[in-house]
Amino acid sequence: MSDMASELMKSMAAIQGGRGVDWPSMRKRLLKLGVEESLLRKAVEVTRYSESVYHVTIINKKNFDQLVKYAEPIDKSSRSKASLSGKTHRTNVNGALLVASTSTSETPYNYIFRDKENYPIPFKKHAMIIENLECFLELKAVYQFTIDKCGITYPENDIEFIWAAGNSISNKLIIPYLKSFEGDVLCVLDVDFGGLKIYSNLISGGLDINKTKYIVPTDIEERLNGSRIKLSTKELECLSRVYGVSTQTDNIIRTLRYYGKKLEQESYRAIQ
Repeated sequence: MSDMASELMKSMAAIQGGRGVDWPSMRKRLLKLGVEESLLRKAVEVTRYSESVYHVTIINKKNFDQLVKYAEPIDKSSRSKASLSGKTHRTNVNGALLVASTSTSETPYNYIFRDKENYPIPFKKHAMIIENLECFLELKAVYQFTIDKCGITYPENDIEFIWAAGNSISNKLIIPYLKSFEGDVLCVLDVDFGGLKIYSNLISGGLDINKTKYIVPTDIEERLNGSRIKLSTKELECLSRVYGVSTQTDNIIRTLRYYGKKLEQESYRAIQ
């Protein structure tokens, strides 16, 4: 049980025993756990004794019992156990799914990774991670774009194409498989904070920065200049959170800031 959960449960017991508690702190924690303000009002009445001591009277036991359930520690050993408290969203899935394909595959195929299981050995030398599903499904066109516009020279038959599915690609269960590629991991991501965040997570997860490439067109400045998608103030501020990962991504960030725009990889297929 975490210290915070332990303290909250002790405070719940104190209320039941008629002892004073630090109600403002309790209220803040309960709201953070998802308790509705209306449930608090229905469950208890609060009287202030001093700056940090409050007497809390239970006015509806059924509603108070609901508060106790929110305060109870979560068994995070599995989502099925966490579901008993209705808190599966706060627990990791017991496995990871990776969707991949090759240039000769009729349809994509799946890998399922679980803790303490043997990992498959990549049967291709390089991996190409494609962030967008639509682009992944058109992987041959994306591959040709990287040849024509991004300076990629690896043979198509040497590449396993992988759908990033957002930040799911940086799942700790998937990282060991990506690390086992003999060659490079080529990341075809949006040129924006989201793409930079995915790349940052891959590197912080353990991928070799010298073998993990952020693939962008050689004419990136021209494309950003012509982009109609402006970066919001919030997006510009977020770029600072991924600065310092690599020299290449720092250059991308400086370029994004200069033009104040971003690129979605779907545009690669529209503008050749």
